Amino acid sequence: MMKRIIWSFLGFSGMALFFLSGCQQGNHPDYTQWSVYGGSSNTLHYSSLTQIDTNNVNQLKEVWIYHTGDADTANHSQIQCNPIVVKGVLYATSPRLRLFALDAATGKPLWVFNPDSSSMNSKGFQFILNNNRGVTYWARGEDQRILYTAGCYIYCVNARSGKLVPSFGSDGRVDLHDGLGRDVSNLFVTSTS
Repeated sequence: MMKRIIWSFLGFSGMALFFLSGCQQGNHPDYTQWSVYGGSSNTLHYSSLTQIDTNNVNQLKEVWIYHTGDADTANHSQIQCNPIVVKGVLYATSPRLRLFALDAATGKPLWVFNPDSSSMNSKGFQFILNNNRGVTYWARGEDQRILYTAGCYIYCVNARSGKLVPSFGSDGRVDLHDGLGRDVSNLFVTSTS
């Protein structure tokens, strides 16, 4: 009986050491950037920055305001986009799903990409019919891109210039109707995130 208790204790101790060894200090992700929807790839909606907290949030002052200029109050347009900030630039979408880039410190507009131009919206869908909840930043070296959906397209836009990346899909966009294994050309296909 005593032998069984000792072996049980040793087994439990071994398992406890195994689990505790995974709890190392300094092995935490960096939550000081907001470069993806929701703040991190885990969508934690959390920042580890400490400059603003519950003790001083009431002292914040308005620094700048940006008006997109394309609200449609008759159709109850809205902005549901979670902006991202990458290298001091804020990227977001407007009520009519125009993608814009602002200097995050000053609010100065850097560029606006309009997916609703007649040369690009061949399906004729009105972007007011759906929302966009976020944009995605992708980079490899100097190649920096913003990807997002508007209507039935995924757009790939150069993060510095606001121009379509022609090597992506068909001249910078992918139609969400394509590749679904059946004809859905007469259906409303979209993605909000």
